[in-house]
Amino acid sequence: MTGSLWRLAKRLVPGRARPGAVTAGEMLVLRTLCHELRPPVSTLGSLLRALDRETDPPARGADDSHALARLAAAHTRHLEELLRHAADIAEGLSRAPDDAATVPLGRLLPELAATVPDGRLDLRVGAAAARWPVHPRHTRQILMNLLANAVRHGPADGRITLLARTGARSLRLMVCDEGEVTAELTAALRRDAAPAGMHGLGLWLVRQLARRHGGSVHARPVVPSGVAVCVLLPRRPGLSRRGQRLAR
Repeated sequence: MTGSLWRLAKRLVPGRARPGAVTAGEMLVLRTLCHELRPPVSTLGSLLRALDRETDPPARGADDSHALARLAAAHTRHLEELLRHAADIAEGLSRAPDDAATVPLGRLLPELAATVPDGRLDLRVGAAAARWPVHPRHTRQILMNLLANAVRHGPADGRITLLARTGARSLRLMVCDEGEVTAELTAALRRDAAPAGMHGLGLWLVRQLARRHGGSVHARPVVPSGVAVCVLLPRRPGLSRRGQRLAR
């Protein structure tokens, strides 16, 4: 992790004489990185505090302690990926989506669930959706951003639902909470340019990542109440539903 951070720092702060020499693109990388680090850092802190409270490990059970440790390790790996990706972007080395190996969506669910306070998240992911091949870093970031947005802007202690369903050629992801569709939410999901500050940056990033994979994102009301942010991701060309390369 420190190697990627140092590489990023050298690229973005290479001893320039004046602050104005930093480009708008480089500043966007920094703002994006700061925004995207918040959920995994917060979750990692919570997991480590939970482990620290294990003064008597048998009281909780070795299996629970090991599960917390595995989640903490997963979020540490995600932080490393974020820093590495930011450094790659700053150096113009960012890879196209097709260069990354896919993983089943279900493999991402434990660490995603850990980002939501206990007792607030319902996971409704069918077996076919759990097996659907996804870009690990981008899909994780899309869902982390949407879950974090639901936690921050939905009603305090309100229920949050993550749904995943498959179609013939696409995966539909939905994060629902007990809030409502607002003009601000709609505008954030339609914005082409990054916002000037941090507010709305997470939703803008969701849109950019979805579009990068040929997908789309929109918000709609939930009956009888609530809001759902929906992301539609088409299956990547040349892959089966299990992520295997199709014969040509």
